Amino acid sequence: MTVLQIRAINERAVKQSMDTNRRTAGMPITTAALIVAVALLATSTAYFAYQAKPGNSTSPGTVKVYSLPYVGNVIPVASGSDAQTGDSSSAANSITVSGAGGVSYIPNEALVSVSVVTSNNTAEEATSTDAAATVSVIKALNGIGVSNSSIETQGYSLSANYANCYSSCIPQIIGYSVTNNLQVNITSSIPSQLGLEAGRVIDTAVAAGANQISLSFSETNSVLAVLTNGALQQAVASAYGQAQVMASSLGVKITGVVSATEGSSYTPQPYEGLALYTAATSTVSTPILPGTQSISVSVQVVYAIG
Repeated sequence: MTVLQIRAINERAVKQSMDTNRRTAGMPITTAALIVAVALLATSTAYFAYQAKPGNSTSPGTVKVYSLPYVGNVIPVASGSDAQTGDSSSAANSITVSGAGGVSYIPNEALVSVSVVTSNNTAEEATSTDAAATVSVIKALNGIGVSNSSIETQGYSLSANYANCYSSCIPQIIGYSVTNNLQVNITSSIPSQLGLEAGRVIDTAVAAGANQISLSFSETNSVLAVLTNGALQQAVASAYGQAQVMASSLGVKITGVVSATEGSSYTPQPYEGLALYTAATSTVSTPILPGTQSISVSVQVVYAIG
């Protein structure tokens, strides 16, 4: 069917519509409008059926839809003012990569958790007993050069102890337990000295009445911030290097950064020992070796490409 044929069909449809109007002059308005609409719909259907046939050219202004392929981590996103979000500045093709970095260091800070746990028949007796033992521990630590400014209370709890109860019996309180937890902060830039001081604190606290000990190593806040920044720079450099390789392989260029998120993990190595209960009765001091700690950082960066 040619364009001339389409025009002929349109002319016939218009003539038919006019004839119909004359014939339906006496009809109700809704019925006449319905007849005219059906005629126009038939004409439009014939026109679009013709345009849909392969090989027929489209008229000027016809919208063509193209689909963008998905390749690896490259995510095509609509751009320009026609984007669904309406924000042309944030719409771009992108590559998402992850990078990691880490640094190792020898700690200059030891955190010794010293707890005094006591039990007694009444709450008053339990708290009184625990208070006396805790005072004894603090005085003993002062005696080896640990000032009160390096000791702080990390937690305190009083709880009831119940007898074993099975079936439908009513639980009975048989006593009370008190836990007073102290944290002792020790700093030294010499690893061997730091370990020696930590061992002395442990032995002295246990001898004075402490019965729960745990230890972890760290770094002072100022030094820790510098180390973390160094690890973060490594992670960002790693991410950028990966993005450059991907962009080069895809034949595109990195044009900017869409977003970046950081997640860091720092895991100190704790030292705990059940033998600490008998360390005070032995002539051998508790050995503590700080060793090497590490900080690891990961980042995820979304790069815009073009």
